[in-house]
This record gives sequence, structure tokens and C-alpha cells, in this order.
Amino acid sequence: MRSVPHTALMLGLLAIPAVVALPAVVHTAETPTAPAPPQGEKGVSPDADGILRRMTDYLAGLQSFTVQSSSVDEVVLKTGQKIQFANDSLVSVKRPNRLRSEQVGSVNGMAFWYDGKTMSLYCRATNTYGTAPAPPALDAMIDAARKQFQIEAPGADLLFSHPYEILTEQVTGGQVIGRETIDGVPVNHLAFVGQDVDWQVWIQDGPRPLPLRFVITTKTMKEQPEFMVRLSHWEPQATLADATFAFQPPPGSKRADSLPTSCAASP
Repeated sequence: MRSVPHTALMLGLLAIPAVVALPAVVHTAETPTAPAPPQGEKGVSPDADGILRRMTDYLAGLQSFTVQSSSVDEVVLKTGQKIQFANDSLVSVKRPNRLRSEQVGSVNGMAFWYDGKTMSLYCRATNTYGTAPAPPALDAMIDAARKQFQIEAPGADLLFSHPYEILTEQVTGGQVIGRETIDGVPVNHLAFVGQDVDWQVWIQDGPRPLPLRFVITTKTMKEQPEFMVRLSHWEPQATLADATFAFQPPPGSKRADSLPTSCAASP
């Protein structure tokens, strides 16, 4: 799991010595206190590791998919007040080198296209766009977008070809919190402790172990801001034409000198 600095743009997508004890999760007064689970590699319990591996193997095996992302990014002001920014996005992926992420329902929304050769960002509020050469593979493109343009999308860790390695690279502990439900769907709630970030994931139970909720807590700041993304309306193995990922500048739009990393109309 990569450290998550805040940037002005959040694409939505697709963010541990011995296990640090998590705060007790109390569902009812009768809930018994469970014994500490046995720890395996990196201090992660075998059950948590197994569920996480099933999820990441399943995601890596999808050659294409679409998903709706609803994210909340928490920012701490100098006064200490926490402000949350929400956005909804529709994400489309076609391996090995196609990605589209478009914010919906926002006048200041941004959209991102990657077609295996170039990455493009469009700002609806100003009707401007930028394009830049991109690496020929999705993993390298995500890294380039982060390093070169400070485009941070914590949920993008789920899009890598080997997401298990990315998610666990700083992990020092993890466990299964329990079985819960999201929108009536049974899920397994996992929590992991990391060097720079702690994170939680809620994974759909059954033959399609999809992540339905993802929360990242940044520990390198004393206020420990959080990023949360809710993933819904999954369409695994969706049929996606290459034209879906080809950027066409909207009528009247103007090309910027570089990729924009924020999108707001002038007051």
C-alpha cells in the first residue's frame, strides 16, 4: 500500500512489529472477545491473507470491467478542522493498457483517458484538457501519473496487474474483523496495519470476491485523515470497445500546456 498524499484530483480509483491491536468492534453486548488470531507472513492472519489473495487474484484475472466509485477524501485545514470532499466516478478498465475514469454529477468534474499510448485529462468547468505520452502498460501508467503529474488515486492500487504485492508492500499486520453486510450483500471485513497507512477492505463473500468498500488512514500526519471509496455496480468481463478509451476533445475546448491536476471555474 502506497502512502497517500492529498492532491487536488482524486480519480476515485481505482489506497503494518507484531500486529497492532485494532480498536474493539462491538456489535452487541453479547459479542464475545475473540482470541488473537495466529499470525503468518508479515504478521497477517492466515484467514485474512487467504481472503485478500482470493480478491486480488480475482481482480487480476478480470480482462475488463466497469465499476462505479463513490469516494470521500478527507482534508485537514490549518485550524485542525476536517473537511470531506466527495465525488462519484465511473471507471472502465480493459487490460493490459486501457483505463477511463470519469467524475459524474459535478460541474467541476474531471475525466481521464488512457489508451496505451497517451493519457488525457479533461476539466468540465473550464472546458480545457491536457495530454501527455504514457507508458504502454497500465501499471507503469499509474506510477507515471503519480510521480510526474501528482495525480493520486489511492483506489488505483486495486487496478495493478498484481494488486496483492502493491497492497501489502508496507503491511506489518492484518486480521479479519468479521462478517458484515453492505447493501444486503455479505462481506468479509479485513483490517491491515502499515508503516505509513492503515487500511480496511470489505470483500464480497462467495464466488466473486469483489472489493465493495476501501478505507485508507494516513498515519504520517498527526490528524490521520482518511480516504474512503465505495465500489458498486461491478460488471466483470464487460465488453468494452477501444473507442471507449480514446479521448476526443469536446467542441470548443482548449488544450492546456500540461495535464491539469485541479478543476475549478474562475469566480
